Amino acid sequence: MRQLKTNKMPLSLQVQQHILDLIKDDTFSPGERLPSEAEFSVSLGVSRPTLREAFKSLEQEGVLLRKHGVGTFISSHTPFMESGLEVLESLERQAKRFGIKLEVIDQTVLERPATSEELDRLGLPIDKPIDILSVDRVIAVKGRSVAHLKDVVPLTYLCKKDIDDHFSSSVLDIFLKRDTLSPTISRAEIEAVKAETNEASRLGISEGEALLKLTGQLYNHNKEVVDYSVSYFVPGFFKFHLMRKIPKG
Repeated sequence: MRQLKTNKMPLSLQVQQHILDLIKDDTFSPGERLPSEAEFSVSLGVSRPTLREAFKSLEQEGVLLRKHGVGTFISSHTPFMESGLEVLESLERQAKRFGIKLEVIDQTVLERPATSEELDRLGLPIDKPIDILSVDRVIAVKGRSVAHLKDVVPLTYLCKKDIDDHFSSSVLDIFLKRDTLSPTISRAEIEAVKAETNEASRLGISEGEALLKLTGQLYNHNKEVVDYSVSYFVPGFFKFHLMRKIPKG
């Protein structure tokens, strides 16, 4: 087992990250039982209270499952990707950074009239219907569905012929390859929701289970919405963070 390399971060946080790294490089597998606290603390060179603090935080995040009198186990739903919300980056690019292979399954790409809600989110008059491109797909890792992504784009920016039957990228990445579209900023809302029937079925989870819902609007340099997206993420596979500035005075 790899040794813990210390730095200036609080020791319990270092232990948390070290355990996540051990999971990511397959030293520990989902469902596997960890060494006892005594053994693990010695191997890491930390105190048992420090290890317990790290365990508690990882248990709250769904990474670990602690069974009283039995031991501590790696959850079958372990987070493998962490992303900051300050910079917009496609799921595919994030996965590449983490060395994760994504599969696009249950995909539908079609041109259709926009709904009233979609027109409103695209900043278009709801009394003047337009056709849009709808890109709807489920993302899986090793056969396990982890996210449901939906994009709605006016046909003036993207149409079905721009996306082949084996589309495995993201709408954002297509935009970034086209200088004429010039996406500049994104507005996002994130909330915890209960999985309704459709989402539960698409993601292979029980109805009512918690999901992270991220709603986004991508703007170009003319402040026009070029993409409206709704993404559902299964907790335990994703972790989002936000860096915030503290005002002076």
